[in-house]
Amino acid sequence: MSPYQNIELAIEDKIATIILNRPEKLNAINDALLEELMQALKEIEKLVDNRVVIIKGKGPSFSVGQDLSGVGTSEVMPPDPRGKPYESQFYEFARRQFYRWRSLLDYPRFTIAQVHGYCLGAGCDLALCCQTIIASEDAVFGDPSIRMGFAPANPLWTWRVGLKKTKELLLTGKYIDGHEAERIGLVMKAVSLKKLENTVQTEANTKAYSGTIGGFDLQSAWGQNHQSVFELAGLSAAWRLSSNLYTLSAFQRPERSYMGRGGFNFYKIKQEKGLKAAIEERDKPFESYFPKPRPKTT
Repeated sequence: MSPYQNIELAIEDKIATIILNRPEKLNAINDALLEELMQALKEIEKLVDNRVVIIKGKGPSFSVGQDLSGVGTSEVMPPDPRGKPYESQFYEFARRQFYRWRSLLDYPRFTIAQVHGYCLGAGCDLALCCQTIIASEDAVFGDPSIRMGFAPANPLWTWRVGLKKTKELLLTGKYIDGHEAERIGLVMKAVSLKKLENTVQTEANTKAYSGTIGGFDLQSAWGQNHQSVFELAGLSAAWRLSSNLYTLSAFQRPERSYMGRGGFNFYKIKQEKGLKAAIEERDKPFESYFPKPRPKTT
């Protein structure tokens, strides 16, 4: 019996595949899913023959981001601001996120995010922490938490696409499709959905089986050296600052409504009208930023 309920793990020779397995929620990320993801990565790391890890989503989307449907339960993150003790819960949540994303970014295998459909918020953070992203042309990238008044928690946007484009995306909550993501360098390649699986497998096989000077050990050493460049540029300090700003942005909301007294209150609308209505009201002022057509969600 598999020890995992929120992911699937498949290992074939030198390539491991982790599948986010909450398709009924468009692979919304909760604490349980991330914990299983970390466990799977530790399991794979023990395999001496493994070279490549593919991370993808089951169903119509890679991941719509953090799970907002379970507010009031231990599964949701971030916690409901109306709960007690909110501050300590949120600090703990932010701390866990920081260490999980760093462990994925520093992972000693070549990691590929295979993205289709929505890749938003925490789902986008997950993909950004992989060494490369290959996406379908109709994939949608962005961070909707900006529309709830949160500061971005992941500084990798700046490292991946530069300061100007990061400001455009994260100060507006703008979404971009796979074509645009490829153009600005967020993803390595954008292909049709029909070609996505084969394209990712080809890339994985190239990394896993192609002989290179020095072999896999040298590749791993080069990968760690590449991460050292990030460190010299101040990535760890930037990440801690981003994490702190993210936490503070949650605390500074009057009445913890996220958008201020008399403004948009996501949790209140969710309680009164349901999650779908709350998301629609959150996103309504930003409709012009959605790529058309939207990816399928069923």
